[in-house]
Amino acid sequence: MLRKKQASIPFKGYYTNWLSTLKKTLLPLLQESLSFPTSPVPLSSHLHLLLHHILSYYDSLDLAVVTDPNNLPHLLFPPWRNPIEHPFLFLGDLHPYVFTNLLRSFLDNDQENNSDQEEQHQEGGEDNRSIYFSGLERPWPVVMAWKDHHPKSLAYKIEQIECGLRLMVPALMDRVKKAQSLFVQRVGKDWVRKKKNKEKEKVEVGEAVKMEMEELVSVFVDANRLRRSVISEIVGELTIYQGALFLEGLALFLVGFQDESLLNQFCSWKTPIGEGTEVSL
Repeated sequence: MLRKKQASIPFKGYYTNWLSTLKKTLLPLLQESLSFPTSPVPLSSHLHLLLHHILSYYDSLDLAVVTDPNNLPHLLFPPWRNPIEHPFLFLGDLHPYVFTNLLRSFLDNDQENNSDQEEQHQEGGEDNRSIYFSGLERPWPVVMAWKDHHPKSLAYKIEQIECGLRLMVPALMDRVKKAQSLFVQRVGKDWVRKKKNKEKEKVEVGEAVKMEMEELVSVFVDANRLRRSVISEIVGELTIYQGALFLEGLALFLVGFQDESLLNQFCSWKTPIGEGTEVSL
């Protein structure tokens, strides 16, 4: 009895809904808790809701390729990603360095703005310790989150994570290259053999694809595991305020890719090859 082929998962629709939930529900909840932290419980709850939502996306990616490996090419080169996102992608999704660089940006920004924040703190007095951030009033503990809790130790943690990435990212790429090389070798040998023997049947690539697909699926799943690990490790190292600000920044980064004005501006910068471009040899 022939088994019915499982239909491919419509991941574009899933991603659209996932991003909409992030933008319209979870991000506003987190931002409200950051602006009005009457108690640590709501902020903690919204932080973990957003964290779970982000990590669940990578679980869904894994499920899509494990249940049907034919989804892999679609997910490795996602057609729903716009041109602004492409430079940030690694094996189908954000490069793990995006997360560590985002954390670095908070530490670097804190060092630049410390003096300004102190002046505002002094002007506001002890009973009105708050500051406006992107149109939202943020309480002083949120504003001072990066300064008050050992930024030097966080910088060291970033170095540790990136040290691991410098080992794991090239290893994943080497596995992809090896699988691709073996695929080309198998198809090439089959083509040469049939041409040499003057055989008329077509070169079958299906078997070669099947043989290497298992390894490519494994690489894809390992890349998602690496992304989950880096995000979880970063949040686990941060205080509740730092973790909330980090996840807010990551969410704004993801949502920002969909900004139509930014996308139109990016596309307007494109210069067709041969127009106004000189190549010197």
